[in-house]
Amino acid sequence: MNANVLENDMEITLSKDETEAFVCLLDSSKEYSQDEILRRLSESGIENGVLPEEIQKLLEQKIIGEPYLVAKSRKPVNGKDGWYEFLFDTDIDTKPKILKDGSVDYSEYGNVPSVEEGEKIVIYHPATESRDGVNVRGETIVASKGKELARLKGKGFYLSEDDREYFAKTSGRATYKDDRLVVDNELVIDGDVSHSTGDIHYNEDIHIRGNVLAGVVITSVKGNILVDGYVEACELYAGKGVVLKNGMQGNGKGKIVAGDSVSGKFFEQLTIQSEGDVCANAIMNSYITAKRDVIVSGRFGIIIGGRISAERAISATIVGNMAEVKTELDAGVEENLFILLSQKEKEQEELQKKIHKLTEGIDQITELIANGQREDLNAKKIQLIRAKISLEKDMNEKISDKQNILDRMGRANQARISVQKIVYPGTKISINGVKTVIKEETLHTEITAKGSVLEISK
Repeated sequence: MNANVLENDMEITLSKDETEAFVCLLDSSKEYSQDEILRRLSESGIENGVLPEEIQKLLEQKIIGEPYLVAKSRKPVNGKDGWYEFLFDTDIDTKPKILKDGSVDYSEYGNVPSVEEGEKIVIYHPATESRDGVNVRGETIVASKGKELARLKGKGFYLSEDDREYFAKTSGRATYKDDRLVVDNELVIDGDVSHSTGDIHYNEDIHIRGNVLAGVVITSVKGNILVDGYVEACELYAGKGVVLKNGMQGNGKGKIVAGDSVSGKFFEQLTIQSEGDVCANAIMNSYITAKRDVIVSGRFGIIIGGRISAERAISATIVGNMAEVKTELDAGVEENLFILLSQKEKEQEELQKKIHKLTEGIDQITELIANGQREDLNAKKIQLIRAKISLEKDMNEKISDKQNILDRMGRANQARISVQKIVYPGTKISINGVKTVIKEETLHTEITAKGSVLEISK
């Protein structure tokens, strides 16, 4: 409240936004009149929104020593910014749940809202209009205007004529992430996949709500494969990741090849090639290769038999068993990446020299043609340009190969094997090519390589 004491017998105050005025009578022995109060309000510049009936009540009730509202003008109404109402859940936690025993519950893992073709998925609510206010002095109070939002970016949807409603262009999975609305075309199989249904080959995501029986081949060229049921001895190929909520019994013939991570409740008697991580609660008699980590979780998170390779780290609760079943764990890389890197750098330098030479030749021919001396060299110039384009393509591949080697070196520098409980005798260990065989039961172990020596810490 802003106070303005005019005289000892009366005080006039204004609200912070000056849209309300209050009179406080201070002298209980004095007889005030409405004309006097109106005059004093006018002298203070308060003429807008004056409430004569409230002044009369103040006088009739003889309210002394308390501010009383005697003027009220129009408050400004600020416009509200436009906003999007999403008709599907955008806050999706795709991380698997960790249970009390440390194992992973994959039952909800990978679930993303699905929508049907033509379904309304987003509504845009435009910014509301603003309205300026006026204070009790008659001065304009400018209201802030609401801001309109830009159209959503992404793919797999279309808009209504007024650009306010978004509809799914196809049936699939709806996500809103990093300010992009995406409806991915997803193939949903409600039942089992078997010889009777045949193999599946699809460009985008595949979601199988039943089981996958032995002998079939499922391929998602660019997407993910999600299986709710159990998986037998089949082959799964995914451009991105694979999630098996109930694991896979491969019977020695099962195979998974994924461009990203592979997760499942358990993996038994199969081969996995993953460009990301491999995560499970148990791995038995399997041959697994992962570009990043192999993580086996839980109180009984066990690796028994087979060979597990990860370019960065392997983590489990128990490795091997008392019968000393042949189990191999390989972390890091065995080949000499420094030699590979040096080779790629030399190849890159040679290509750069050739490109530079071609560039000089093209420049010389261009100058001759420009001077009108050798128009017959046009064909030669085109030939050199094509050769340069080919070499530049090779150069880009060498740069990519070099970056891949640097990435592998980074993972190899972090190579380790961690076992929370026990490693049984007979387990073969290799980290960056440094090898050993566990001779006796080893508890609570982390193994790393320092040069040509393996360090086992507890």
